[in-house]
Amino acid sequence: MTFWLAPMEGLMDFSLREIVSRYGHIDLAVSEFVRVVDLPLPESVFLAQVPELAHGGITKYGTPIRVQLLGSDPEALLANAKTALAMGSHGVDFNFGCPSKTVNRHCGGAALLKEPDRIYNILHHIKSNLPANTSLSAKMRLGFDDTSKSLDVALAVAYAGFDTLVVHGRTKRQGYKPPADWEAIGKIKQAVRIKVIANGDIFTQDAYRRCLEVTGCTDVMIGRGAVYQPNLIAQLAHGDNPLAWQEILQLLLDYQNLMHFDGFPERHIPGRVKQWVKLLGAAHEQGTELFSDLKHLQDLNSVKKHIQNELSQYPIHSMLR
Repeated sequence: MTFWLAPMEGLMDFSLREIVSRYGHIDLAVSEFVRVVDLPLPESVFLAQVPELAHGGITKYGTPIRVQLLGSDPEALLANAKTALAMGSHGVDFNFGCPSKTVNRHCGGAALLKEPDRIYNILHHIKSNLPANTSLSAKMRLGFDDTSKSLDVALAVAYAGFDTLVVHGRTKRQGYKPPADWEAIGKIKQAVRIKVIANGDIFTQDAYRRCLEVTGCTDVMIGRGAVYQPNLIAQLAHGDNPLAWQEILQLLLDYQNLMHFDGFPERHIPGRVKQWVKLLGAAHEQGTELFSDLKHLQDLNSVKKHIQNELSQYPIHSMLR
């Protein structure tokens, strides 16, 4: 039984990875994708997006990080995979699920789900030119417009020699609309002989149990659930209690400080914080109220002060859990 933290472009940045990883029980975190076109990228590009590579490829709290690459050029992907591995990435992941229109227009992400043979050729080339013991994974959706090629894509990944396949139980067209199709993930699990990791709509203990039952998987990747409830993986793995709202408020302040320390431009930090607060509203009524208060604030000090004021309403002893 393993728990992976999902790559979420523009959301699960390295500062938020550090926040979530402090609660432990995450076996592997996959980075936001590094976009590959047709050239090897300098190490500075990897370090800017995955600074954990400068510290043994792990977060401050010991969670191993795996670089995710997105692209369609086999030679360029191979070259950049070698760079990521040399820099300390714990394996390499390849993105066949990103629904971004810009990415898809350039034959990346979910657009490749239309071409299982091409996926096989790309991945087989990479696998054949890396050391045999390299951990390689791919993340896919169930298809682009429909699920008709989902098994072909999954088999392409398995036949290429990859050891792990993460399946997000939606097509590109579905975006993030519920529900995730766990039964379709189960069919893929039955069709291939490599590890299949289920992803999609795992927000609670009950959903986690039902996902395992329906898919037949023993391993899951958690994405938005870890944004809504930062210690969700610890809840699933170890029975931890959900975080109280005042604890989440403190995390929001920690997040701002981390982004500042990690070198985020100050003008971008308020937007990131407000984005997280808006998403918190999916699981916390207070998140919706807080976002309403913050959405018109533009500067970092105003955002920070408002959150500090809300946190000050809670007794200090309530924070000591």
